[in-house]
Amino acid sequence: MHRSGTSALTRVLSLHGLSLPARVMKPARDNPRGFWESAEVAALDDRILAAAGSRYDDPRPLPPGLLPPDALEPFVAEAVELLATEFPGPEPFVLKDPRICRLLPVWLPALARFGATPLALLPVRNPLEVARSLEVREKMPKPRALALWLSHVLAAEAGSRDLPRTVLHYDDLLRDWRGCLAHLGMPVRRETALETVAFLTPALRHHEAGTETLLRDPDVPAAVKRVYAELRRAPAETGLDPEPFDAAAAWLARSGA
Repeated sequence: MHRSGTSALTRVLSLHGLSLPARVMKPARDNPRGFWESAEVAALDDRILAAAGSRYDDPRPLPPGLLPPDALEPFVAEAVELLATEFPGPEPFVLKDPRICRLLPVWLPALARFGATPLALLPVRNPLEVARSLEVREKMPKPRALALWLSHVLAAEAGSRDLPRTVLHYDDLLRDWRGCLAHLGMPVRRETALETVAFLTPALRHHEAGTETLLRDPDVPAAVKRVYAELRRAPAETGLDPEPFDAAAAWLARSGA
């Protein structure tokens, strides 16, 4: 989900061995330390969402399969070409754009054709912090921001069930980035350790809320609370329990966001 530490995580991964896109999006006022993603990938994803009758800030669930096969195929082919342009070398790479959460019917077949074996990294941040960030940046009402958080998280979880995957919490990244890398089986590069520490300054975090604050907030839907509680549990051994996610998806479909 947007505003969940995706840029911070991507930069840390790149400082310790994963390749970034050849054409990285320029920093912006709302993200002065950089997005570390491909502007072309984001633009393609916006066009895919538009073709599906949606956009990046529309929390309504997308249709199963996203698009009819004849409409989906050109986007898959374009994604493969874009991957070849952005990641021309053989090195492992990090592909980041929050829209990808909801567009896996395009990106998973594209990655397969490209010859890449994906590991899904699910960066998670307290939905109250995300909602506050979106309110400040875009004047987005809290109910809409929470629904948007839920739609991204549900799509990412459902679409990655057959992949090796890891849940990474923004709190943990800021507190113990070395531990996060160890959890992923990535060694710490000594030559970039100081740069990582300088990058992950506390100034990155403008909004903070605890789990108990979320659970006691009467404005937060029960579906959001249950999903976040399961993600916060982050069970490395047993994996995520699909039941809270499936129940939340049914609620979101009924509510119409």
